[in-house]
Amino acid sequence: MNYLQASCLWLGFLLVAIACAIIREKFLVPGLGPLGGRAVGTLLLGLIIFGLIYASMGKLKGATQVSLFKLGLCWTIATIAFEFLFGHYVMGHSWESLWADYHVLEGRFWPLVLIVTWLGPLFAQKIRG
Repeated sequence: MNYLQASCLWLGFLLVAIACAIIREKFLVPGLGPLGGRAVGTLLLGLIIFGLIYASMGKLKGATQVSLFKLGLCWTIATIAFEFLFGHYVMGHSWESLWADYHVLEGRFWPLVLIVTWLGPLFAQKIRG
């Protein structure tokens, strides 16, 4: 997978995240409440992102564990940067509200999506053999 393909896949993650946020706010939160809706929405996003990573593994044949680790790390850094920069400067969210998604002990599971994004290439390679 070259840089362009990796970037395009990350943009796919971004589109999926936006779609999941819409589904979460329109359907999951009203039906399950704020905590349940966020939890289910986050798990859904993590599963879809892993599915996209798994499906793209054919383009990563012969990739080393180090290169897969670095790929996932780049995607994760890009995700965090987008989340904070776009969220604050474009959407107008406060820094406090952006950090709130990292409060796992308060039922916020966003860090799990970041872990899936980061380590997903390694796990997908192991599963595919």
